[in-house]
Amino acid sequence: MMNILFKKSLLTLSTALFFISCGENTLEHITSDVENIEIVQEKSTSIYSTDELSLKATVYYEDNTSADATNGVTWKNSDYNVTTLDNNLLIPSANIGETNITALYEEFNDSISVNIIGLVDINSSWDITHEDINTTGDFILSAHGDFTDGVTNKLIVHNITWSATNDSNISISDDNVATLHVFSTGELNVTAELFDFNITRTYIIK
Repeated sequence: MMNILFKKSLLTLSTALFFISCGENTLEHITSDVENIEIVQEKSTSIYSTDELSLKATVYYEDNTSADATNGVTWKNSDYNVTTLDNNLLIPSANIGETNITALYEEFNDSISVNIIGLVDINSSWDITHEDINTTGDFILSAHGDFTDGVTNKLIVHNITWSATNDSNISISDDNVATLHVFSTGELNVTAELFDFNITRTYIIK
């Protein structure tokens, strides 16, 4: 019995080798040495503290091919007081300053310098779908901020927290649009918070 099984195994192996040699089942693994790695972004870039930056990296091989290495590299951040780094996602803090981001792959690495433009203030009001909120229904909320470059006033998309009283609630869509849902009459307070900034507006719902 052992001899029969051995012969069957040998026959199966011989058949497999035959198909491989005839090109019917190619299992060849092509390898190529790494020549360089590069972060795709500009070597020196600036972002606002209310934005986020998704980093990308490319690895180049000696056979002149390349591949997306974003998820295969190790990302390093030189200053966590300025920004945090979640894998390849750079999330600024309230602190202004500069940090160096490095991508490492085997013995290769590349770095970029990122300058954080700080938030000075959230505007004293925000845009809504109507001139004022005075009835029940749904309203889109959006806040703008002034920044330390002295010229920029822009929509705040990331890291802002909204809250509401009077049994109302606020939902956030996948693209960071905040919608206020008003259900009851009476006094309604809507608050926007970001870093150390806090703004509340009061509405009377009739």
